[in-house]
Amino acid sequence: MILITGATGIVGSHVAIELLKAGKKVRVLHRNSSSLVALEQLLRYYSLPDTIDYFEGDITDPIILSEAIKDCTQVYHCAALVSFDAAHTSLLRENNVLGTNNVVNACIANKSKLVYISSTASIGDVAVEGERTEESVWTSDKGKSDYALSKRYAEMEVFRGIQEGLDAVIVNPGVILGPGNWGNSSTSIFLSGLKGLTFYPSGSNGFVDARDVAEMAISLSNKPSVIGRHLLIGENISFKGFFTLFHQLFESKKPTISIPKKPVFFIVRLLSLLEKVRLNPLKVTSENLRSAYRKVVYSNQKMTGLGYEFRSVKEALIYTNEVYQAQHNR
Repeated sequence: MILITGATGIVGSHVAIELLKAGKKVRVLHRNSSSLVALEQLLRYYSLPDTIDYFEGDITDPIILSEAIKDCTQVYHCAALVSFDAAHTSLLRENNVLGTNNVVNACIANKSKLVYISSTASIGDVAVEGERTEESVWTSDKGKSDYALSKRYAEMEVFRGIQEGLDAVIVNPGVILGPGNWGNSSTSIFLSGLKGLTFYPSGSNGFVDARDVAEMAISLSNKPSVIGRHLLIGENISFKGFFTLFHQLFESKKPTISIPKKPVFFIVRLLSLLEKVRLNPLKVTSENLRSAYRKVVYSNQKMTGLGYEFRSVKEALIYTNEVYQAQHNR
């Protein structure tokens, strides 16, 4: 039996599907309030019977977690809170850091192998020949978002577990493209792209297909000598290039006007002040706006050096659209 936390999200649902396709027995730990849309639509898309063992619970409850992990030889820890809202600082720590601490302890006690789905947010900020790599230095916590800090310290829990004998693999995907619970996480970026954007920010980021994240995480879990972090980046692309792909593929509006950085960062400063007193009149946070102007390039040389090949952003968008259309045209 293989346990998956966060299987109701984009990555976890794809991990579940890949394991089911391989004939594995899958147990999913999920909250009572969690939507199962991401899993259900993939089961239909791939014409797979629902043989999943659903276990109700939460990673913040170590007793429930110890029960869920029984008889499980592997654990894919995909559950995480993604938020850049200053009001969610405590929740980020509770879910991402303390929750991962509980998962690590349960895996050690049960002698289960752990595959931890981390993020590029935990990668150091010092570029190596223009790219951030698994070895990039984390210079300081100062200036980092609460989300980035939570993922960084969650990774430290995994490394702590490794020192205590835990067999573990860490993967660090970029912005994950794929179908999920529509309107949540990165699916909101996809839906915005389908509508089309006239205005665009000047930043860039690393993107990766959800299928690649799942397939590579599973493959790495079966390699005995794998150590450290593994950046999963299909392509580094500007936001203008990213939304231009939507125009080319789906005939949405073409991004044509760059939003100047100066007025946006005036808003960022105002939002930062308001967020300190838990006020935000907008639907975006100051960190959302800052990230839209960061020009970040991540390396995938560690993975390509191991023989892995990534799908393109174009392939990821076509796949996501196929599942989206299948879900909404039923």
